[in-house]
Amino acid sequence: MVGFFAKLNEKFGASVVGRYFKTVERKTTLFQELRAGTVTFLTIAYILSVNANILSDTGGPCTSNDCTGPDKSFACRFTDPGYQACVDATRKSLITATAASSLLGCVIMGVAANMPVALAPGMGLNAYFTYNVVGYYGTKNVSYQEALAAIFIEGWIFVLLSAVGVRQKVISYLPRTLALAMAAGIGLFLAHIGYQGSQGIGLVVGDGATLVTLGGCSVPSQVHPYYIDDTTSVCTPQGNTPLPNLPPQGPNYECPTWKLNSGPLWMGMGALAIMSILMSRNFKGAIIAGIAITTIISWIPGHAASYLGPSSGILGGIGGDGESRWEYFRNVVAVPSIKQTGGALSFSNFSNGDLWLALITFLYVDFFDATGTLFSMANFINNFIPGFVDPKTNNFPGSTMAYCSDGISIVIGAVMGTSPVTVFVESATGIREGGRTGLTAIMVAFWMFVALWFTPIIASIPTYCTGPALILTGALMMINVTKIDWNDINKAVPAFLTISIMPLTYSISYGVITGVVSFVLLHAIKWACDKLSARTNGAFGYCTPPQSPEGSAHSAPDDEFNKAPAKGDDSVSNGAVAAPDPAEKANPVLPMSKPGQSIV
Repeated sequence: MVGFFAKLNEKFGASVVGRYFKTVERKTTLFQELRAGTVTFLTIAYILSVNANILSDTGGPCTSNDCTGPDKSFACRFTDPGYQACVDATRKSLITATAASSLLGCVIMGVAANMPVALAPGMGLNAYFTYNVVGYYGTKNVSYQEALAAIFIEGWIFVLLSAVGVRQKVISYLPRTLALAMAAGIGLFLAHIGYQGSQGIGLVVGDGATLVTLGGCSVPSQVHPYYIDDTTSVCTPQGNTPLPNLPPQGPNYECPTWKLNSGPLWMGMGALAIMSILMSRNFKGAIIAGIAITTIISWIPGHAASYLGPSSGILGGIGGDGESRWEYFRNVVAVPSIKQTGGALSFSNFSNGDLWLALITFLYVDFFDATGTLFSMANFINNFIPGFVDPKTNNFPGSTMAYCSDGISIVIGAVMGTSPVTVFVESATGIREGGRTGLTAIMVAFWMFVALWFTPIIASIPTYCTGPALILTGALMMINVTKIDWNDINKAVPAFLTISIMPLTYSISYGVITGVVSFVLLHAIKWACDKLSARTNGAFGYCTPPQSPEGSAHSAPDDEFNKAPAKGDDSVSNGAVAAPDPAEKANPVLPMSKPGQSIV
């Protein structure tokens, strides 16, 4: 059997399709790509239900006219069963929109750019779309349809910026130090997602005093918050009872007592152990095995980590409780439809300043978030395919089409009724599993197509079974910190800020912006100091040590960061520290560097 697959991989590599996707050139095989795509899909499958649940809080296209009672005022949206039925229909439509937009985005990325990354409606931006732009059940000044129109326009602006090379130009000026820091920061960000309760194993939860703390408490011990903008209009107490228009509880929670006694937490820890042990034994498909084993166990009713059935007290997913999830799971097949959300755009209210503010916010967050994530994925591939990223220009094969692909995907998502589609950081799990070409993205698209029809099954994969894959991938991405020169404070501070800001603000774009600003500021001060010292013969000290009488610059002795790997070992995936590429060291990115000196 092994010989059969080897021959099939060899024939595929020599075929027209194999040559197009460069499987031999990138040292991969057909089945390795299919496995990587499956892993990537499993780690992003949570987005199908999570995105639909978040966006449905806008009410979608539903209005007060959908209320079946005599009251057609705005207040009927919070209590009327007719409006709730419309919201439920919108939620199911959004599941289809999420899967379909991801499917098309992955196909475009895989075929046009030949990159092993997945696209889907992004977390963070969907929450901003829902709670800051449209509001809970439309309580803000921008409607659901108008917000989609803003995203549609933003997508085309994104495509234009990519086509003329603006995004590539920005990346070309990115210092190597920040490129490495971004990859490490995204690793911590992935782990942070995997630790949380709403998208992971629930090890880290909220805390009123320290913001985050140790979690893992069972459902009866969880304290969920309510997010209310105006308490006078949403929750006016009548005695000790709030009005029924109180919004639903937030997905995050605090654990005042009984920490580390949650069934889902220990199920997730078991999945992480399975993946780690199998990966240490070089088992192909270690991540898939960990997810599959624990998912099947979680579908068995009657134990503390059961995800389905009336006995399950775990919150979240379709319907929000175990009994609702079980009823949805039993359907097995669901006919896809975007009747509620497809083509719901409205361009009639662009005189509204709030709408323009939303468009600009979507654009700048997407620009830094998607651009940084895509480049970091390319940089992660560079660990396994040395030279994949050009050290002089930070360019990589298919970069223009890759940057255009996510812009086109944003447009597609807006037409289907969902928030901005973006490159998922979870793509790193597939890259770690062996994804090197666009075949990985196409495999994700295949599973999204399956999900269109088998959404009840796919949407029933618990996040505490997929979260461990994010934690493991985050650990593996931390290898990038070993290649940062921590002895140079002008590099160490921007790198540290980039790495730490990403998980702590839950934003890749904030980390990138902070790193770039601090890098430019520190080097600008250093440049000004050097100029002043040169003019005053060092009267105010030196920011850069002066040259010795022999004409050679003083420098610190070589340390562990500059040691070359063992002979014949050109990999950085085995824990060894890669030697700095001379071409990378000679890549000045700011005019403040002197000839022969590197500031990156």
